[in-house]
Amino acid sequence: MYENKISARQLRRMIFIETFGAGALSIPAFACYKEQNGFWSLIFYGVFLTGTIAFFIIFSGKISEENFENRKIGKTGLARDANINVSKMQTRLKSINFPEVLPQPIKFVYMIRFFINAVALFYFFGKTIQTVYMPESSFLFIIFPAAILLCYSLYTTLQKRARFLEIIFPWIITTYFIAVILSFIGIEKAMQIGNAGEFWQGILSDNIFRSMGNGYLMLLCSSPIEFLLFLRSAAEERGTETKNRKVEDKNNKEGKDDKAIRDIITAVAGAILCNVLFCFLSVRTLGPTLTSQSEWPVIKMMQLIRMPGGFLERFDILPIIFWILCMMAVLSGYLYYGWSIFQTRSRGCLKNFLGITFVCLVLLTCVVEKHTLLWTFYLKYKAFVDFPLSLILPLVVWLFKRQKDFNYQEKTEKDKEERKNIAKYKEDKKIEKSSVAKYKEDKEVKENSIAKYRNNKQAKYFAGITLLIFFPILFSLTGCQRLTDVEEKNYILSMYVDYPADEENAYQFWIARANLSEMEGQSDEIPCQITKIEARNLQQLEEKYLETVPGKIEWNHIYTIFLGSGIAANKTACTRLLKEWDNEWQKSPNVLLALCPENPKELYKIKNIPAGAAGQEINLLAEQNKEKYSGQICETPIDYLRAKQQQEDKITLYRVTIENGNLKIMTDEP
Repeated sequence: MYENKISARQLRRMIFIETFGAGALSIPAFACYKEQNGFWSLIFYGVFLTGTIAFFIIFSGKISEENFENRKIGKTGLARDANINVSKMQTRLKSINFPEVLPQPIKFVYMIRFFINAVALFYFFGKTIQTVYMPESSFLFIIFPAAILLCYSLYTTLQKRARFLEIIFPWIITTYFIAVILSFIGIEKAMQIGNAGEFWQGILSDNIFRSMGNGYLMLLCSSPIEFLLFLRSAAEERGTETKNRKVEDKNNKEGKDDKAIRDIITAVAGAILCNVLFCFLSVRTLGPTLTSQSEWPVIKMMQLIRMPGGFLERFDILPIIFWILCMMAVLSGYLYYGWSIFQTRSRGCLKNFLGITFVCLVLLTCVVEKHTLLWTFYLKYKAFVDFPLSLILPLVVWLFKRQKDFNYQEKTEKDKEERKNIAKYKEDKKIEKSSVAKYKEDKEVKENSIAKYRNNKQAKYFAGITLLIFFPILFSLTGCQRLTDVEEKNYILSMYVDYPADEENAYQFWIARANLSEMEGQSDEIPCQITKIEARNLQQLEEKYLETVPGKIEWNHIYTIFLGSGIAANKTACTRLLKEWDNEWQKSPNVLLALCPENPKELYKIKNIPAGAAGQEINLLAEQNKEKYSGQICETPIDYLRAKQQQEDKITLYRVTIENGNLKIMTDEP
């Protein structure tokens, strides 16, 4: 009975997940777009989102109310003609959902819009996973299992979908707050709170019109708020039918309407608060420029977290967990509501052809991945076509319903004359009643047998397809096909970089790779093997290194990057190298930067530590001397780049020297 109805708590959680989900990792980049500090962008974002919510609340209520009034029992007289129970008829009519209200052309527009959004967001989902976490995996391998789950989510009801989102909501919100708390605790000196003067200077330096545009871009990340058109009427219907099957009175209806509005406002306010926290943390940690230059600044920020004990190396796994859950909710929402509209438009035709949706979703997403200009075109389409349509279409539906009301009133006058024949109609109805009842009974038995046969056949079909598809996928997800032994991986623990003045565009790298075969008896520091390579950039470095030392390079465990005197004097070459390092998602952003005028051969041959373990030793010394050097030291590449963007006069790095055969650390200005 309640398969298309949801509770108030489900409404709140669905609105929060779908409003917050799609742009959670990227919304700080939009806030700082075009060299803005983000304050006014957040203000305009809140204003725009509040206005959009008010619009959808008003028109979702008007469309639902018009739909009910158009079919009111008192106007048509159908209850008296057909001898139908009034309360039952009103409950049935009140349960009509939003897709059934739409005219046929509007249904077609909604279907196309929702499917385009689903394909584009699915591409963004696959691109994020591939770029940040699985660069060696094919795009199809990443999206294929997710596409199957999305298509299976179509074969459900609104109540089941609401229950699922209600279940995963605690996981999403808990993971989010753990990530935020760890960001405050673990980022340490990387976060620059600043003083009141700097705060007001940043606010006054923003361009109002650019900030307004940024606020609109942030609003696009919350565009699934239009799902409210489908959810509000479903939430209001829950509890409409009482135990005695009487329709609630006007006062109770208004009370339920007010409660639904409060639930919606609460959910959206929570989504705005979560986005504001992420924007604040990203801007104060990375700076406005680096935040706007990164596609996923939240992930970059979380990679900077340092916690004692080393129980988790990559804290960016926390935001990506709740982002994946939210993104799946948004994607399944676009497909589910579009599929619901399609079913009402086709009157049940092609109901079981979910495979068509699966094939189209995967193929079109792969086409977008091969032709990235389509993604650029989609961003413009989203800003100038899709979102304005999301506001125009409810207005058109409401105007269409008003015109239908006017036409209906004229028709009601004509119906008065036809009611004179009601008595005769009732007599004929009684005669036909027995035959109709028998016919309906036979028809129901026949339909039940056919439905049972189809369901059994469909269950066997889906079970077979599931076995054929999921077993290979589960096997492939184990990673056995690309299994790499630990001994075959090249764990880079430190790197010495120099830039000779006599060679143009050529860096000299000394790579310290962990020598795992000599680790026996070593507890704190690992011996390393040194390889010298000349390259123009990091990409060429990796290519040449793999030609010399076969295997797979692992950069996530690197401790220190030593900057020689040549690259320290050439700040342009140093900045170019560190920018390339920062843009690579597979390289650790927490690596320690240190100036080292010493010869790299002498650096990596210190006798009182394992061979080549200078990077680990310096990292340990830096941790031990944090309180001694409590000034603003640029410890990581992001610290250095942020200082360059802010045009600081003095950039302080750690300085490494060798005294009496021992490594010493101090501070110096390059």
